[in-house]
Amino acid sequence: MRSWRELALEAGGALLLVLALFCLFILLLWGLFPSGTPLKELIKETREREASPYGKRAEATLSALTRDVRFRRGNSIAWGGASAGMQLFSQDAVQTLDSSGAIISFAAQDQLTLGSNSLVVVTRLKAKDEAGPRTLRVQVEGELSGNFSASRRLKLEFAAAGHLVRLGAGAARFRVVQNNDNSAGIAVYSGELQLEGGVRVPANFGVTLREGVPAGKVVALPPAPLLLGPQPALYRYRNLPPRVRLAWSGGEAGYHLQLAESPRFENTLVDARPEVPELVTGKLTRGRYFWRVARVELGREGAFSGTGRLELLQLLHPPGLTVHFPPERAVAGPYTLSGQAEPGSRVYVDGVEVTTGEAGAFARSGVLKPGVNLIRVEALDTAGNASYASRIVYGSF
Repeated sequence: MRSWRELALEAGGALLLVLALFCLFILLLWGLFPSGTPLKELIKETREREASPYGKRAEATLSALTRDVRFRRGNSIAWGGASAGMQLFSQDAVQTLDSSGAIISFAAQDQLTLGSNSLVVVTRLKAKDEAGPRTLRVQVEGELSGNFSASRRLKLEFAAAGHLVRLGAGAARFRVVQNNDNSAGIAVYSGELQLEGGVRVPANFGVTLREGVPAGKVVALPPAPLLLGPQPALYRYRNLPPRVRLAWSGGEAGYHLQLAESPRFENTLVDARPEVPELVTGKLTRGRYFWRVARVELGREGAFSGTGRLELLQLLHPPGLTVHFPPERAVAGPYTLSGQAEPGSRVYVDGVEVTTGEAGAFARSGVLKPGVNLIRVEALDTAGNASYASRIVYGSF
């Protein structure tokens, strides 16, 4: 019994010692790490700072994006993935990567559209002056198109190739393209742009800008090319999609070609810059497509051509074929065979092609020999599908 009492006392003493040490450890932590803002509130405050880094209203909205688009807050050095509908504040940056694009909206009818591999930084000028229309400056590197209404409630200027360009009064539609030699080509399609030094660029004119060099001469934009070939163009195929050729007027020069599934070209499938007046591609699958092309001279891009249309139609079934043969027994001598094939098909009778009408009707005259006569008819559509019909006719005297 004495041993059990001693064991209990020892266990109790050890437990008290552990509790005392734990209390000392808690006191030590309290002294080294005083209480602060709860983690939940800290995360909330961080998100609020990221959403409104300057505590002011947003300057624009990233209303749409295609593929890979990044953004960076003005008070941050880290880039993150952008999302449609996010708000942009002063000094925020938006960057598009390969085959990507984005639309920055300041109002319903006031937008900037970024091409692929482009960067813009939107900055509010005179931020403390809340009276009157806003003044925004857009730093451009890459491709940028602007479309602004006459009722816009902001003043816009953009910097490109070391030059400052301002939007004139009224509606305006323009495009800025950075060239390989670090110059920038500006094209105005409607309205007017004003450069430093009093240079004015009216509608249907353009100018080339180079850093450290006065603005070049204002020149007329190149005319829109004319599309060649049938419109719409129809391509039929059976297994593998065919190679599609898009051609237009003009010699060797710079061109900008766009192809999309929509006539409004919201999401382009092909955005190419060929240097010859044609483009051949075998990457299109069945469906309907729309395309247009513009001529580019020193970065100044002219107006787009009219919209071309093409359709790739996959044919997996043989064409329809109806043949009116002579009876199985007939008098040897002349005979006439007639029939109906699917419109657009080529018809062969005994290996010889016969003429078909627009509706596919055909007729063929021949001669029955005494004895066995095998008459063969084949219809072949443009995709290579074939239909066959044949009859053995016995010719008698």
